Amino acid sequence: MKCLVRTSRLAGIATLASGLLLQACASWAAIVLPSAGPGDAGSSQAPAAPASGSSIRMPAQRSDASLQALRQQAQEGQSSAQFELGMYYYQNAGLPQAGAQARQWLGQAAAQGDARAMAALGYMLGTGTGGVRDVPLGRQWLQRAADAQLGKATYLLSLVERKVTGPKAMQQARLLLEQAARDGDAMALNDLGVERELEGRMNDAKELYAQAQAKGSQTAAQNLGRIASYQRANTSEQLARLRARADEGNANALLELAYRYHLGRGVQRNFATAIQYYRRAADAGSSKAREFLALIFSRSNDKQPVIDEAWMQELAARINAVALQVEEKHPSAPPDRPQRVADPLAQLSQQPFAWPQAPASDADADANVSMDTNSPPLSQEQVAPNEGVPVPAHAPRMPPSNLSHNAPLSP
Repeated sequence: MKCLVRTSRLAGIATLASGLLLQACASWAAIVLPSAGPGDAGSSQAPAAPASGSSIRMPAQRSDASLQALRQQAQEGQSSAQFELGMYYYQNAGLPQAGAQARQWLGQAAAQGDARAMAALGYMLGTGTGGVRDVPLGRQWLQRAADAQLGKATYLLSLVERKVTGPKAMQQARLLLEQAARDGDAMALNDLGVERELEGRMNDAKELYAQAQAKGSQTAAQNLGRIASYQRANTSEQLARLRARADEGNANALLELAYRYHLGRGVQRNFATAIQYYRRAADAGSSKAREFLALIFSRSNDKQPVIDEAWMQELAARINAVALQVEEKHPSAPPDRPQRVADPLAQLSQQPFAWPQAPASDADADANVSMDTNSPPLSQEQVAPNEGVPVPAHAPRMPPSNLSHNAPLSP
């Protein structure tokens, strides 16, 4: 009897444990695999990580209600909502059909004249982001965005050309990047700084990084900090080796330390310390140190020297940078590679642009058509891209166009 009771209790405990385990699994599944909302191509919860090889992009966080409201506005033809929805799918590359959805909504906004959507769509097409790569069509959309005075278009076009192989494309990419940097684009300034750093032109790179940082580029700030940190460490190591050689009585090392204190190169400028090292270098046999001491004391008393700071600064200009063992004109580059912009479309929504001009009035448009009797009527294919897409109230109404996100632009 006791055995039966014990067995019954064990069975009850096992059943309870199984129930709790199933409940925990169900809760876990509800968190990891949320159901798609109405009309969604994927989850409306926190997006999955981007697929391997895709650009590093910060996922866009939206609630279910916010996403549904945005989709409703986009379906009603509001170009700003279509652009935002397209960017939402671009930023959430891990969602099912994210690339196709991004291109679809950006294409509808671009067809209504939103230059930001033109630029985003052109970049995605030209680089193969989110689908098939189409460089010629990507170029055309980006050129349309540039014509609408969207400053970011030139930089994005340089990235498209960079993806194309061949010396001509690389030259074109460089010219476009330089133009975008001259126009003041922060991302272009950073990426051009990367090019200069890889070429060994460290001073030019630092200047470009500083300009990009002043415009708010965090990537440029990281590149600038990385260089400064490495050069400080490098200078400290060089000075330690130089002092060790000077302590051994090496005349060249003593003279270089004198130069450094005279110029303030890698150390705090100190004319008195510089004179001490000049004296030690001269005692060690350096003829250049004796010459500098003679010049220094030509305006002071050797027995009771009074340092003429203006004269010391004038003499400092005579010290050639080549005299230093470490070439200052081309400082060494850090061993780790510089960072380019991770997401070129970041902050694209903040870019200003010019909406296309609408006709003066319907009567004027009818008059223009009636005057040109030789103009052929618009074909169904020309009207189709805008069919079923109402023009938003805030955007000027455009005439029927043959532009679409999956057909070539007319010349």
